[in-house]
Amino acid sequence: MKRDERLVRLSREHTQALMIALRIDRELPAATDERVSALYSDLVAYWSARLLPHFSVEGECLLARLIRHVPESGAHVQRLEHDHLSIAALVATMRDTDDPAVRRQALADFGREIREHLRWEEVDLFPLTEQTLTKSELDALGADLSVRLPEQPAGFPMPPLA
Repeated sequence: MKRDERLVRLSREHTQALMIALRIDRELPAATDERVSALYSDLVAYWSARLLPHFSVEGECLLARLIRHVPESGAHVQRLEHDHLSIAALVATMRDTDDPAVRRQALADFGREIREHLRWEEVDLFPLTEQTLTKSELDALGADLSVRLPEQPAGFPMPPLA
């Protein structure tokens, strides 16, 4: 299914986050403790620059409009909020430890959880949003996204896969 042009900016950012998950999957199994530390540093930089603002925008722009139509206690709202908090908790776990084994596990869990979350958004949440919001709400959402999520070069600031 083709994504509504007003939501494309979110989907493009999802592609970048999936590249991070792929990088973690490829590099983590054989990574030395030093490499785990470098992956962690790259992830935290990307988290701060792109993913945290992305999560904020999804809540403040997309979800704020969607709850006009779906119950706040409904499955979609609860899942989005739970997933975002769970992923943020993994980043906090990585920040709070110097133990390479704990950081390694949190990185692996981050890669898995971000993939599952983004797949759910693309397959379930975004189609619901496209079907539920009015044209004017989608237009306003698209305008908000274009202001709040400026285009960035691919991979910014996470280095590309080797």
